[in-house]
Amino acid sequence: MTCAALVCAAGSIWQDTKPIDWPEGTVTLRMAQTSSETGAIGQEMNRFADLIYERTNGKYKIEVYHNGQLGAEIDTIEGCQMGSIDISVVNQSTLGNFIPEFQALDIPYLITSYEQADKVFMGEIGQEFLDKLSDVQLQGLGIWESGFRNLTNSKVDVNSIDDVQGLKIRTMENMIHIDFWRAMGTDATPMAWSEAYTAMQQGALDGQENPCTVILTNNVAQVNDHLAITEHAYSTIFLIVSPRTWASFDEETKQIFTETAMECGIHEREVNRQMDEEVITELQEQGMTVTYPDKQGFIDAGADLYAEWEKQFGDVMSRIEALAVEGDEDENVS
Repeated sequence: MTCAALVCAAGSIWQDTKPIDWPEGTVTLRMAQTSSETGAIGQEMNRFADLIYERTNGKYKIEVYHNGQLGAEIDTIEGCQMGSIDISVVNQSTLGNFIPEFQALDIPYLITSYEQADKVFMGEIGQEFLDKLSDVQLQGLGIWESGFRNLTNSKVDVNSIDDVQGLKIRTMENMIHIDFWRAMGTDATPMAWSEAYTAMQQGALDGQENPCTVILTNNVAQVNDHLAITEHAYSTIFLIVSPRTWASFDEETKQIFTETAMECGIHEREVNRQMDEEVITELQEQGMTVTYPDKQGFIDAGADLYAEWEKQFGDVMSRIEALAVEGDEDENVS
């Protein structure tokens, strides 16, 4: 499905958002993500569910579904809009198919350090993007971290941009990602994450790009043996809630969910960054060769794209760039 078609589809499935009349006793909610339970996000989802159960005195029990059990990210977003899924954890990139402004968050090398990322997503800009979700019948609950994205492939060590030419790379279903990797000279192929592993295993794809923790916990090293630390984009995941579910909560319950999501977001960032420090060594032990290509070559190859993105997203780009910390451009965030 094209990005334009996705937007149209999203507009056609909005449902009645009047509150659900829950029965007495424990209420079971469904929470979904497409990645592994063993990553920082998966671990924190389980912890979030436990804390909600405890803090609502057993009123709300959250069943957590990992590994795309309830569908691809777009499916879970639409599930929240329709009310068939209560809570979903989705990448900012996928939300760009529903709200065009979200695409600005994926512009490569716009965020270059964790400190800058925290200023953006745990501050005013992050809250503004959470608020935008109401425009497409979603309730924003919080923003957690996925991390800086890196490139893997099964064919060649990547020491410079020249080495990526012609590689067939899985990207997210997001035009910023697609356009960037095509400008780098790759055959960028948008695909749901649930389908990507099999495609790489069968040779239909040469590689993919993701944070190192996702690469490890989703066994990418079994199908790709070259890892390039490109750190080309910083990714978050948004916790979204079905408006019908949210409207059914009283104010105390809404406060519990909001505060718990914030608390878990801080903890998840700590866990994710600790894992990220350890993960490269573990990937090397699994047989991956790790290289550190010059990022400037990728930035230069995207110059024409940056000029176009400035026309469309100039205001938010300027605000994000203004939060950069001196020396960020020289910092290796891994």
